[in-house]
Amino acid sequence: MTDPSAPPAQSDPEEPSGPCPECGFDWDITDYDDLVGQCVQAVAVFGEVLSRIDPSAEVQPGLWSASRYVWHTVDVLRMGTERFWTLSADPTFGVPLFDENLMAESRSYDALSPMVGLIALIAAARSWRTAALEAPHDVATPHPEAGTICAFDIVQRNAHEVCHHLWDIERSPTTP
Repeated sequence: MTDPSAPPAQSDPEEPSGPCPECGFDWDITDYDDLVGQCVQAVAVFGEVLSRIDPSAEVQPGLWSASRYVWHTVDVLRMGTERFWTLSADPTFGVPLFDENLMAESRSYDALSPMVGLIALIAAARSWRTAALEAPHDVATPHPEAGTICAFDIVQRNAHEVCHHLWDIERSPTTP
């Protein structure tokens, strides 16, 4: 049986490859444990970056505030954890799409404390890491756009999201 947690042998033209032109995340990394580690290490940097900026200010004109990115990253990791649990407990059920703008609005990100966001981010990363390391690597679950996803897909996409949103807040102007 082929290991569905491994990346595909042939590159899908719609699948990203190489470094992300913005955040530098390397889509070609195929080591599962390395990706888990990168994700957790990136989470550890969020607090240091937020200590240098106004977390309620837009990171760039027209973009979210750093606080919004923190809360979004919390939800990305929580959703990722639930997806790993789906692989473990009920893979035939599948997973839903995740609309970040609807989530931001329904959770009122702007009204949430950035400090509490950092606490939630650390807790979410711990749960995510445990779920990622316990997830089966030979199981896939239905996804409305991707067809199916496996543990590798979840780890890779979540690691990119965390890296990318850290990059988003790192480009915020420093507090004067």
